[in-house]
Amino acid sequence: MRRLLVAGAVAAALSAPAAGAAPPVSLPWPPDVFPRTPPLAPKSSGTLLPLPPRFVRGLDNRERVVVGIDEEGKPHSVRVLQTIVLKRLGDYVLTVPAPVVSVTPGPGTESQPGRRENQILWEGFSPGRRVLAAWAELDLAESVGALPVEVKVEPGAVIIRNATGVTVPSFTAEPDPASLGLVSGRVRSSIKADVFPEGLNVGLRGKKTADQLRVAAPLRVRGAVRVGGQRIPFSGRLDGVRQSELRVPIPSGTPKVEVHVRPEDIELPRRAKSPRELLAQTIALELTYARKRQFDQFLSSPDVTGPSSATYVYRTTAPTPTSEPAATSGGEDNTVAWIVLGLGLAAALPVAAIVWAHS
Repeated sequence: MRRLLVAGAVAAALSAPAAGAAPPVSLPWPPDVFPRTPPLAPKSSGTLLPLPPRFVRGLDNRERVVVGIDEEGKPHSVRVLQTIVLKRLGDYVLTVPAPVVSVTPGPGTESQPGRRENQILWEGFSPGRRVLAAWAELDLAESVGALPVEVKVEPGAVIIRNATGVTVPSFTAEPDPASLGLVSGRVRSSIKADVFPEGLNVGLRGKKTADQLRVAAPLRVRGAVRVGGQRIPFSGRLDGVRQSELRVPIPSGTPKVEVHVRPEDIELPRRAKSPRELLAQTIALELTYARKRQFDQFLSSPDVTGPSSATYVYRTTAPTPTSEPAATSGGEDNTVAWIVLGLGLAAALPVAAIVWAHS
């Protein structure tokens, strides 16, 4: 009994904050400080499915976002090829919220996509591995603001600018070195493993001071500009903070631009030496990584904890006249089938818990 009392006293002493120390505080939490998009979240979610989603774990998500731009670099169309690879046996019912205008089958798909208002629908059976691919034409007004770069064509130059930067609330303080060391290690390990860190609470020695931090997703850009018969290649890394723009000099003429963009892995710097500097470095790493993960998904992945990757391609193209889309693209004509399926399966389908990790 005496040993238990001593052990309890020691544990209480270890868990209690030191005299004069402030209680532990959380690092800035990305869902609270970042914009909501990406991934895209349409203004209205459309009609809910008559059955809950199923099979929302154990899949990969790859996206190719194709942006048509005019001769000045302004977007006039956004299309996404989303490829979802299921890696388990069983029935699946998946929805992808998106401001879709039309949905058509993508290359290599082993199932046909459906569409409702602001939703891409998938339903079927996976024998253990199944590829779901769809081209989605998006509403320009609801999607253009979430694109990672802006292209501007002006006399004598094409400018590519990292548009992912945001200024978010943060803080500075004198941290407890022991707890900060654990949190810093957790952030770095999560970045290496490509998983999102949670539970980032650090003890402070005194009060914290409010601060502002500029954060952006690091981007790798490459491409070429054609003017007449001349091809001018370019490439670079835009971290969005120290280096936000890439300027490509061009001769006079009408340029044709093609830009390939992808979010780039986070570069881990050497650990800062002083606790205050390490705290600032850890916060910056956590938020930069979270912002990068947002742009790994332009459309939402049904498995927000699984691997996702996105490539963005901007091309100079002529705007195409758009006609009023048909009421459905395979999904809304099947309303009766969905309802029958829902009545038959609703009791057997668990409601999946979607965990934010983008993230």
